[in-house]
Amino acid sequence: MKVMEDTYSDQITAVLHGFVEVWNRFEANLLKEMAQIQGNLFKISSRDQKPNFNYELFYRVCSTIYPKGNVTMGEFSSALSIPLSSATRIADWLVDHGYVQRIPDADDRRVVRITLTDVGKELFQAIDQYIRERVYQIMSGLTAQEITTLLNLVSKVKSGLKESVQ
Repeated sequence: MKVMEDTYSDQITAVLHGFVEVWNRFEANLLKEMAQIQGNLFKISSRDQKPNFNYELFYRVCSTIYPKGNVTMGEFSSALSIPLSSATRIADWLVDHGYVQRIPDADDRRVVRITLTDVGKELFQAIDQYIRERVYQIMSGLTAQEITTLLNLVSKVKSGLKESVQ
């Protein structure tokens, strides 16, 4: 580990700082474009939109719910690595704004599940499509072999991250 730190320290620092710099610009553009998309999807003007809509949190939340269709509050809390009380507050806000609905569990009346509404699905899909298009745009300068290599390496890094935070 020490050899890796000595050998790659400056390069890793440069890459991390570069990612942060790019992410800040990406996020600023994301906020502008998502506000426009949200306005187009729901036919609202920019003055009607809620200020400080956190698209990153919304995307993380929806990424937890969307693939499964619905999740229990416990699964939701665990997937976001937050206390159940925080997950409940987030779910309350999403329900109040029409992005999520609570549904009873078919097997256990004590369990509450949350699922995306049609509006929540539409906004999630629009954000997901935006992110995919930007990733394709970023990777457009790479060859097919470079893309394969990049995705394999990122997959390995993701596995390493999963192991280190368990």
